[in-house]
Amino acid sequence: MAAIEIRNLSKSFGAVRAVDDVSFTVEAGTVTGFLGPNGAGKTTTLRSLLGLVTPDSGEALINGRGYTDLAAPLSEVGAVLEATSFHPGRTARNHLRVLCTAAGLPAARADQTLGQVGLADVAGKRVAGFSLGMRQRLALATALLGEPKILILDEPANGLDPAGIQWLRGFLRFLADDQGCTVLVSSHVLAEVEQTVDDVVIIAKGRLIRQGTLAELTSNGDRGVRVSGPEVERLRPRLEAAGATVECPESGVLLVHGAQPETVGQAALDELVVLSELVRQRSDLEQVFLELTGDPAAPPGPDPVPALTETPGGTS
Repeated sequence: MAAIEIRNLSKSFGAVRAVDDVSFTVEAGTVTGFLGPNGAGKTTTLRSLLGLVTPDSGEALINGRGYTDLAAPLSEVGAVLEATSFHPGRTARNHLRVLCTAAGLPAARADQTLGQVGLADVAGKRVAGFSLGMRQRLALATALLGEPKILILDEPANGLDPAGIQWLRGFLRFLADDQGCTVLVSSHVLAEVEQTVDDVVIIAKGRLIRQGTLAELTSNGDRGVRVSGPEVERLRPRLEAAGATVECPESGVLLVHGAQPETVGQAALDELVVLSELVRQRSDLEQVFLELTGDPAAPPGPDPVPALTETPGGTS
């Protein structure tokens, strides 16, 4: 039985069809990336899974049951949908202790989970002074209180600095690989998702676009062999004679289709051509995502200068 199962889920808000007959599964012990453009229906799906939204039709199941049917939900599933639901006057420790009392969990779990997420040193500080990244860690500690085997995370890297993102990546892999946890994580940081997940679910405009392993989604994106060097154009006749298709996107660079890297390397050796680069190019998750969703890339030109902002305590 799948740890998480979405069956023909549909939900409308007025005339807006947020989720339209979506079905997918999340296998136990895996990290699954839940991806889609803004407005794709990801949050509505997650809120349906957690009993916060009643779908018009279909089911959202955790271990074969709806969230409201779980006898001890905090011990089965932990969730982070936003990192803002904290009383600013409470300390991190007291925030968690209140939840432990409400859920019948030992108070010691508060400090244990703070240690897990790297907040032990600020356990006695008020949440009002926390940055967004620190609030994200506190939200994750909240989700871990009941030692659940399933985690549902919506944009957990939001507000984390590069070191925090790297920590989160390793932590999620530890939970899945060493603790047997199932993690469903929604994120826009596709480069990080690609380094973290086993499986990928992509939705757009409320409908399922693709589900599969990360390897399956990116394995068919062979974009040829890129080879560069000061005299690399000398290889073109030989490679074309061997049946390869050769492009020259820029001076000193060839993009070879229909030949293995070994073949290109042997040609360079035989022709005594010095190479500075020889690499097989494959689609990454971002390329696959954009192709499947039709989400346009940013227009050319310089990025706008962001407004200067500052959060208490830094960014992580």
